[in-house]
Amino acid sequence: YTGRGPSSAAMHLGHLVPFLFTAWLQKAFQCPLVIQMTDDEKFIFKGEYTSENSGDGTGANGLDPNRTGDNLDYFANLTTENAKDIIACDFIPDKTFLFSDLDYVGRMYPNIVRIWKAVTVNQVNGVFGFDSSANIGKTAFPAIQ
Repeated sequence: YTGRGPSSAAMHLGHLVPFLFTAWLQKAFQCPLVIQMTDDEKFIFKGEYTSENSGDGTGANGLDPNRTGDNLDYFANLTTENAKDIIACDFIPDKTFLFSDLDYVGRMYPNIVRIWKAVTVNQVNGVFGFDSSANIGKTAFPAIQ
């Protein structure tokens, strides 16, 4: 197992060395490999809401008129670009599973991630009455409802 949280469109040598080494290990041991792209994590920690990211209802600004004001799609696109660099490391195709959290978890997951980003823990605790002893499942679940 290895992975990448995409933060730029192109991976530099420092990003590639672990993947090149992992590809070498995979060939040496003929083992299966899972590569997880954590685009959801990058959005949660670095995503932004700006008016430049939102549609204006008309399409006149060149964006989808119904687009929300977040940049989740930006991180999804970084994943696609990074995946190209990772694939170029020459992994064994039949023994490699590369996936994006946003794509693989399910159809509703991008919306859940948007809610996680927009709602604070204090808001969830206040609405649902959770305290500091609540498990993380309790605080995360409202976004899935």
